[in-house]
Amino acid sequence: MTDWKDFDDALRDAVADLPPPEDTVQTVTPFRAAIRSVTAGLCLSFFTLDAWYLQYLLPALGAVLLCLGTRSLRNNSRWFCFMWIISVCEALSLYCNTMLRATRLPDLTAFPWLSLGLRAALLVCLHLGLRQAAAETGHSPKGAPVLWALVWYGVLVLLGIFWPQPGWIVFLTMAAAFVCIVRSLLRVSAQLSEAGYSLRAAPVRVSGGKLAAAYLLSLAALTAGLSLAANHLPVEGHPVEQLSGSSETAAIRTDLKALGFPEDLLDLLPETEIAKLSGAEGVQVNLEAAWADSTDNGVRYTDLFVLTSPRSVRCYHFFTVDTPVAVLQNQVRMEASSFHQISNPAGQILWNRGGTLYAASLSLEEETYTNPLFSQTYSSFTALFSYPFAGKDRQGWCAYTASFAPDEWPGSVSILRYQTQALRNLFPYAPLPEQPQVGMLNDLESQSYSTYDFGPTWIGN
Repeated sequence: MTDWKDFDDALRDAVADLPPPEDTVQTVTPFRAAIRSVTAGLCLSFFTLDAWYLQYLLPALGAVLLCLGTRSLRNNSRWFCFMWIISVCEALSLYCNTMLRATRLPDLTAFPWLSLGLRAALLVCLHLGLRQAAAETGHSPKGAPVLWALVWYGVLVLLGIFWPQPGWIVFLTMAAAFVCIVRSLLRVSAQLSEAGYSLRAAPVRVSGGKLAAAYLLSLAALTAGLSLAANHLPVEGHPVEQLSGSSETAAIRTDLKALGFPEDLLDLLPETEIAKLSGAEGVQVNLEAAWADSTDNGVRYTDLFVLTSPRSVRCYHFFTVDTPVAVLQNQVRMEASSFHQISNPAGQILWNRGGTLYAASLSLEEETYTNPLFSQTYSSFTALFSYPFAGKDRQGWCAYTASFAPDEWPGSVSILRYQTQALRNLFPYAPLPEQPQVGMLNDLESQSYSTYDFGPTWIGN
């Protein structure tokens, strides 16, 4: 009997709670919940924070809320159905654009009117859908908040085109106006709900929570994978052949070693590079070429200069790399004064894998720039590259030839700058030279600095 009495008491308590209070009913009305989801999505889409990647996270969350809100409304009228279609298109567009930003491919920012048009069409359909809902209930809500939102959006676009940085007063004014529009929109939805407007059944196969999780998690996973792939540049290496070569190359090697060219560095040069040093008359070596104030980023330098003729010097920068695994991109930049003619740049990176030495050529691009302080023009050769993840004993070299006029002796300064990319700059993709500078968290950079002088007073080996 006690069990039945407990059951009766529990049933009586449950029935006593029905129906729920009016304020509870109004709070959980499906129509109002859908409009709130749409409103929250618009807020996150219009206002973003340019920090901690929120400029990408918030619009993605806003796109999800728009899709979920309009999905609930899609069976109520054709305008709400159009809203749902537009929100799906906008979510797919944002999805694709985010992934493109993680790669070296151009993104959809080249078509700004696509996003602007979708957003304006969404607001127009929302206005027409609310007007039709009011006509069905025979109730005329006060105000037209969506039309004001459309005007507000037009002003925002014009400000972005003609006045990109209007200042805090304009920003606060626009924010206050948007808050008023949002409050008015929520008030209209409450009035329609109180007038008896309700949602028509819109069956779904996937719940809103699962849909949002699938969208956001897949976007995060794909973006992370594409960012890693895009920032780690492809490497086409080949095994370094054992040193046999021709008799001419062997003779050049013998002469270079006699002049003081370190044998371990000479072994790194391919036969085509050694052939450029035929007839060498002198060698100068700087074993510790790192600049005194250079930041230590795990790179060691040896600079070497070969006098190949009375007016020509082949300048070499050898480097060994002991940077963290997190480094994805590397950049080297050789700098030389243009008082003399610079030509024939070349370079390689080398690494060891499974006991075999591999090498890959560096694509060095020439640039010139002028120092405004000294009004001098300098030449530089830059290469951007990545080492294979499995590579060990990472090293490399860069070289160029400096040719001097008859009225000047062969002597100058040669610099190699080495910069690395850390994980924090993976998204959106930008090559290492264009990465943003973030105070003390800058990517580490170091450099070698060497002078050479084969002038009249120099005494060869």
